[in-house]
Amino acid sequence: MNRFPRRFSAALATVLLLLALPRHGHACEAHNQEEAFNRNQVRVWTCAIPDEPLRGFKAVTTVRSSLSGLVGLLLDTTTAPQWVFRTDRIELLRRDDRARTFTVRAETNFWPLTNRDVVINGRVQQDPVTLVVEIDSQSAPPGQYPLRDGFIRMPNMRGHWEFRPLGNGLVEVTMTGLANPGGALPDFLVNLVIQETPYQTLLGLRRVIGQPRFQQSRIDGIIEPR
Repeated sequence: MNRFPRRFSAALATVLLLLALPRHGHACEAHNQEEAFNRNQVRVWTCAIPDEPLRGFKAVTTVRSSLSGLVGLLLDTTTAPQWVFRTDRIELLRRDDRARTFTVRAETNFWPLTNRDVVINGRVQQDPVTLVVEIDSQSAPPGQYPLRDGFIRMPNMRGHWEFRPLGNGLVEVTMTGLANPGGALPDFLVNLVIQETPYQTLLGLRRVIGQPRFQQSRIDGIIEPR
């Protein structure tokens, strides 16, 4: 890991944050997980994904937060560079609070290689019984949004976050995923950074989630535990 520039990790940061395998996709299962980190109240596992050369990951932490605070944090694109591991910019292209859908364009720094970007369509849903909030996302169809000069567009991305209320103001945060930065990069090099990126991202989430701007926010349609 130390043989490569830390900025290379930025190339995967936004993807690992916003894009993770849906719970009904090939996520890391208990039988094939290998624990990578368990420190600072963050656990990270990696796993082999069927028919994929890149390893997947699962990362979990528990925070004290409202559900609206967590959803608001993910939708607050201006704050993303403060906590998403080595992310340069996330641009909001579209947001429909009534339908709970959004589209963002994320930029990551691949220095010394070509920078990457990705356009993501996402949707926020909540189970009315368990109050679990899930955020599913996938990359926009090719050609829907123009390519930007100086970037390689990341292909075929999809994602999943889960916020599960535990009671007493605690929420379990889970992200599972598989990142493909596109372009001609060796698989072993990409796999090297898959462990550190979700770990650092959840540490960043833990660092900022307690801010009043999030804990005092309320997202329309999100039901808080009593």
